[in-house]
Amino acid sequence: KKELVMTQTVYTELEIDSLGVATLWLNRPEKFNALNAEFIAELSAKFKEINEKEEIRLFVLRARGKNFCAGADIEWMKASANLSYEENLTDAKYLADMLWALNYIKVPTLVITHGAAYGGAVGLIACCDMAIAIDDSKICLSEVNIGLIPATIGPYVQQTIGYKNSLYYSMTAEVIDAHLAAKIGLVQKVFSANQADSLVDQFIQNLLKKGPKAQQACKELFNKIHGSEFDADLKRYTEEMIAIRRTSDEGQDGLQAFLTKTKPHWIN
Repeated sequence: KKELVMTQTVYTELEIDSLGVATLWLNRPEKFNALNAEFIAELSAKFKEINEKEEIRLFVLRARGKNFCAGADIEWMKASANLSYEENLTDAKYLADMLWALNYIKVPTLVITHGAAYGGAVGLIACCDMAIAIDDSKICLSEVNIGLIPATIGPYVQQTIGYKNSLYYSMTAEVIDAHLAAKIGLVQKVFSANQADSLVDQFIQNLLKKGPKAQQACKELFNKIHGSEFDADLKRYTEEMIAIRRTSDEGQDGLQAFLTKTKPHWIN
């Protein structure tokens, strides 16, 4: 039986099970998990905490209530209208730092979105390595509806859905349903609400059967490749990466398990 350790703070719940799966729940359902300055600060701290825990193999981001995240809290937006440029710049930096911390968590990251995911919530989705949408999801780059732009989330959105899609959906603020989100690459799987719990559990169990250090190395590899010119240096880097993995303890274990038709050590 999996053991579970849970810690609850003002806006989040963090669960860490004995298999090394850390699930962070957005827990402000009465406000549709809308973001404000305090929520953003708490998320930043949690992402950094998770990144420092050696026992964690997989990070999962989920939300309590009917909606994943409604974007920016209305009261927070009202307050920002009265801030100076310099104060707004500081505010934006905290949001950008939070997204940066999520994007660079070293272990695989998985987000499961449902209901409304508006504005900054799209950034949370784009920052994760893998995304599952429950079929009731309604995703929207909604900023232009109130004369704003998806600035701090922009780099993550564009690297996920591409230049033209980013332009189109940020300028039109059209609502993207779960299946369209999969079509444009914002999510990779769509699960029906009535099967979501069992399908998510199956998905996670399958991830845990893979080499944990190899999964982290995949993140390093594709972060390096992304935006780089495929020159002699990058070619050499890819050669070195596979040689490192083949001679690593995990790589040796995985190859021997494959050849002898046994299970590698990382499978519980």
